[in-house]
Amino acid sequence: MFEPHEGTLQLKHEFQKAYNWLEKYRSSGLITKSGTSFIAKANITQKGPHTGEKVIRFMQDNKEYARAYECCWGRYYNCNRTRIGMYCTALDSAIV
Repeated sequence: MFEPHEGTLQLKHEFQKAYNWLEKYRSSGLITKSGTSFIAKANITQKGPHTGEKVIRFMQDNKEYARAYECCWGRYYNCNRTRIGMYCTALDSAIV
């Protein structure tokens, strides 16, 4: 079983920079290295242990597949043990 925040990514940008970029450009259509299309959105968490925190949501077909909080950024797995590394890497590469 994978642990929360397992695995480390080499990202160029901090979470706040990615969040601000997404706020400026609204939702952003991106593609992972394996060719999966997704949309990243900047939001504020509405419920649960991260209520009120900034979150980046990774969407496919209008459904949330994963999310990254600041504590998850730069990790391959998030707090919920969901793989986010491929989404974070694609988003990080798109930021100018």
